[in-house]
Amino acid sequence: MKRAVGMLALLLAAAGLILWAPWAMTPHVQTVFEAASLLEQDARHGGNGVTFRADEVDPDEVYRALEARYPYAFSLHAVERPGRTTVMRVEVSRAARQEQARTYAAVLADSCISREMSDRQKLRALHDALVRLCAYDEQTAEEDAPDGAAAPFAADGALIDHRAVCAGYGRAFSMLCEAAGLQAVYVSSEEMNHGWNAVRLEGQTYYIDCTFDDPVPDRGDYVSSQYFLMTESQLARTHVWDVAFYERLLDSLL
Repeated sequence: MKRAVGMLALLLAAAGLILWAPWAMTPHVQTVFEAASLLEQDARHGGNGVTFRADEVDPDEVYRALEARYPYAFSLHAVERPGRTTVMRVEVSRAARQEQARTYAAVLADSCISREMSDRQKLRALHDALVRLCAYDEQTAEEDAPDGAAAPFAADGALIDHRAVCAGYGRAFSMLCEAAGLQAVYVSSEEMNHGWNAVRLEGQTYYIDCTFDDPVPDRGDYVSSQYFLMTESQLARTHVWDVAFYERLLDSLL
């Protein structure tokens, strides 16, 4: 009888080890920003997903962090696995077309900036080029239930079709900055149903809203600079967003 009880205890212990092994073998992540970085690397290399410890990641927060730093329209799939792990995988919408937009962003950035420019001048040149190129898509903006993965919400809408809503402007600007060797993140505000960009210059955070600087109806080559490189206090007069989250995100990119 004692031997049977002992064998049962060993079997239970072995089963416990099997269940916990995936969790123990999964790399530890400190923040959602670290998780987003791993997913971005995986997506850029055509990977099949990243495994996380389930108690360390919130898929919604990881999505928000990844959306800010990855200038593509995408879906984030999260599947819970045995052993308290979660596998997340990025699926890019219209992958070939968004890569085409990235190629176009590199050409456009190269045509409007030079090595002699300061980072501030480069940001202004990219801002102006995007505003001149793109027109705000009023029809999409007025839809009751728009498809958030459609082209107007992504860089290919702004750069290839030359029509976009705020998400398209923001992602296109991030893509242009990436092509120019600059870093810009996409800021999303649920309260405003709006998005724009944030950058760091000499340790200071500034905000750029290309959408608000593009008149409606479109006025061709006219470009406003009212929302170019605004400080937090300046932007807060008209915008609402999670300041602390995006400051932590920018800190994570240093």
